[in-house]
Amino acid sequence: MAKPPKTSPTPTLAQQMTELGELVEQLEDPEIELETALKLYEEGVKLSTAIQKTLEEAEQRVAQVTQDGSVQEEAPSEEL
Repeated sequence: MAKPPKTSPTPTLAQQMTELGELVEQLEDPEIELETALKLYEEGVKLSTAIQKTLEEAEQRVAQVTQDGSVQEEAPSEEL
C-alpha cells in the first residue's frame, strides 16, 4: 500500500541558496565519488532552477508595481 507523499513547507529563498552553497562545497571536494558528484549536481540544478523562478517572480512583481503602482493581492508563495 503506497503512502501519500509528505508535504513539507516550501523552503525560503535564503534556505535554498544556503543549500546550494553547501552542495557546491561538497562538489569541490577532490575525493568525491563520481556517482555522488552527479547526484549532487542534479540536485544543484533543481535548486538553481527553483531559485531562478523565485527571483523572476519577484522581478515581475517589482516591475508591475513600478509600472502602474498596483499591488497584486495574493498569498505569498515564499518568503524573500
